[in-house]
Amino acid sequence: MSRRSAASALALALGLVLLVGLAGCKTRPKAETRGPFLSILQGQGTTAPRDAVPPGSIALALGGLPPEAMSRLRERLDESMDVAVRRVAPTLYDLDRVADDDAAPDPDPLRGALPDIPAVTAAANVLGAPWVAPGISVELVPTCPTAALRCVPLFAPATDPDDTLVRRGRALVWALGNAGLLRVPASSRAVLLRSLQDAQTRPAGTIALVYGAPRGTLDETELELLRQQARRVTGHLAPDTPRRSRIDALVATSADWALPIGLDPDEVLVIPRLSALARLRDFDSEIERAGTFEWVVRPGP
Repeated sequence: MSRRSAASALALALGLVLLVGLAGCKTRPKAETRGPFLSILQGQGTTAPRDAVPPGSIALALGGLPPEAMSRLRERLDESMDVAVRRVAPTLYDLDRVADDDAAPDPDPLRGALPDIPAVTAAANVLGAPWVAPGISVELVPTCPTAALRCVPLFAPATDPDDTLVRRGRALVWALGNAGLLRVPASSRAVLLRSLQDAQTRPAGTIALVYGAPRGTLDETELELLRQQARRVTGHLAPDTPRRSRIDALVATSADWALPIGLDPDEVLVIPRLSALARLRDFDSEIERAGTFEWVVRPGP
């Protein structure tokens, strides 16, 4: 082969490699350039009440929990209603068996009624756009607007660690901003999802929500049973009862849920509990113990 022929063959081979690489970049965008983006603006509007529950957050929370979560939640609501009735009408019960009925009423009878509070808290943050704090407002957008003070990919760390505005913006969007995004082989997907769901039930765990798809529909029969139980509970609660808004939201929830971001068919999104933000290394480790996958976005300090 002549020197010129060899050079031409080498150039052709390099060109093919480059084309394959570019094709791969188009189908698998890197986390650093992948949308959506966080558009950070000057503060505007008002913050929602602390106990407010964004529409759809209950359905989103249930969609990110194991299938048995609805029946478990229904049992807890039943227990809380029993406690509430005993407080309202202690004479209906044997006072020897209910020795504490003369004590002051519990100001928060729903304290143990919602076992998946971390999931509801995380789901409310996921759907909290625009996220607002004094002097700052953050929106989730598909492309960066020209009016933004800062615009950064959701799934990427800040390029300037000293950029206070970006740090504040990411702190507001804590559920998605600290989520783990995994690429999972079909052969290990079912095992991994089940393992991650099992981890959600651990009291000292770090995982709040797990999604294998960007949208879904809850079991309508189970959901209606849960709604009915929630309606019975609200009949025994004062309007100003702590956590009452979450029960009201449960009564009104629909079966359909959707994430505000997309997922590829082979991706799984894992969202941390609020309490896990101070120990994201534990969050990483808990995910890694669940099974076989490849990190697309790895949270952590």
